[in-house]
Amino acid sequence: MIILKSDQLSLVEIMYHPQTNSDAEYVELLNISDKEVMLFDTEQNEGWRFSDEGGLDFIFPTPASSGPVTLGPSERLLLVKNQQAFESEFTALPGTQILQWIIGSLSNGGEKIQLCQPGDINGLGGHYWICVDHVFFSDGSHPVGSDPWPTEPDGAGQSLHRINTNQYGNDVSNWQSTAPMLLIYK
Repeated sequence: MIILKSDQLSLVEIMYHPQTNSDAEYVELLNISDKEVMLFDTEQNEGWRFSDEGGLDFIFPTPASSGPVTLGPSERLLLVKNQQAFESEFTALPGTQILQWIIGSLSNGGEKIQLCQPGDINGLGGHYWICVDHVFFSDGSHPVGSDPWPTEPDGAGQSLHRINTNQYGNDVSNWQSTAPMLLIYK
């Protein structure tokens, strides 16, 4: 897999351990470019992919009558585990696109999540995936005393929030603990 610093989309918020309903977890994406980004590769006829190490594997929908998922400049998108659970805990700001993944959960102890776009076809007929952005986060307690990630997002109502969206995402110094940024608690 090729690792790139994204100049299009960034993972900007991670709610991996919601305070009251574990199914309300989400990840927020932000278009950091000045152009519209389509989360579908027309040459490969394949949607982009959001995945983790534990079984979560979401392929952005193939264009239907409504067209592919796109994000305009500075537009955000929420990927949620369970939309009903999410909406019972939070209210997204008007106009925010929300997509639900079907299988898997974010690990409450931390893990690697990544956003990839399809690359060329490999020798087995599958795609190579080009990593656009990834984060290997933790809950701040592995092992106790030497894990620099904040502990407040681990079930205390906070999320991980990226400080500078144009800088490298897999750097703990570029993340902080905050109240959910794009949402309003119910």
